[in-house]
Amino acid sequence: MHITQVMWQRQEPVGEPRRVATFHPSQGASFQEPKRMKFMAAKLGAELRDASLVVQALHAEDEGNYTCMFVTFPQGSATAGTRLHVLAQPQNQAKALEVTLSLQPLPLARCVSIGGRPPAHISWSSHVGGEANNSWVPGPLPGTVTVTSLFTLVPSSQVDGENITCRVEHESFREPTLLPVTLAVQYPPEVSISGYSDNWYIGLSEATLNCDVRSNPKPTVYNWRMATGPLPPCAVARGHQLLFRNVNESMNATFICSVTSAIGTGQAEQTILVRAQKQSHPLLSLGVIALICLIVLAVGVAVSSWVWKKFCQRSKTTSTNESCELPSGMFRSAENFC
Repeated sequence: MHITQVMWQRQEPVGEPRRVATFHPSQGASFQEPKRMKFMAAKLGAELRDASLVVQALHAEDEGNYTCMFVTFPQGSATAGTRLHVLAQPQNQAKALEVTLSLQPLPLARCVSIGGRPPAHISWSSHVGGEANNSWVPGPLPGTVTVTSLFTLVPSSQVDGENITCRVEHESFREPTLLPVTLAVQYPPEVSISGYSDNWYIGLSEATLNCDVRSNPKPTVYNWRMATGPLPPCAVARGHQLLFRNVNESMNATFICSVTSAIGTGQAEQTILVRAQKQSHPLLSLGVIALICLIVLAVGVAVSSWVWKKFCQRSKTTSTNESCELPSGMFRSAENFC
């Protein structure tokens, strides 16, 4: 068999196949695009058995069905086909979109997959709910697609700081690409006061109220006051803390902590009741009573045992058959005492 020529053709969307490369044993190679194509093994003067074609710097237009044809003498032509599937690996990025409180759903995060072929698939992983709104536009290179996914949710202070994940899947990835995002929602200060134990008494020293705040952005100003006017002399405000050097009757009042940030103000109130003396803990009192009962019970049993033992010793001098077991009534008498 004599091989007279090798030819590669690509099937066009419309019309006849287009010849893209030819190799002749005596005339050499010719290509549709010489700068991007070459034969891997075919050489002048060598036996023509390998017609593998190299296509460099792939374009989206290179994708299609290709046919390799060996022209032989005297047997005629033999063909084989394959499909060239052109991929473009996308570049991915994700970030949070800072928003303020709203009653309507807003985009809180954006995930973008740039220049993929075929288009990448984007999804979100979240335990706070939310929906994904995806859109597609042409990518930077012909035949590529850029996918944008917006994570949409009603913004609230509970959502601020939560972590979600953008998941990008593409044929060119061995594994999906995971992009973490921390949500950011701006909201005015949410204030509460801690530190009061409902057992402040006259003479207590170094009592403290704490102004606890959740806020985005961070608070800039703390302001302590009483509902009826300025702070008493014994109170010292130090940022988020209000210190009382000595607790007295002047502190029987409602204290207010106001917190201001760049976008708003919030406040909380705490009413203080100063007792005349320190109150004992109810559970501690019950424990003391229970301990006393146990002691009385133990003493009663011991005394009863001692008395009965003496009685038995006297009884044995007159009769050896009498039982000296301790009556259960003696135990009940001690139990009834408690």
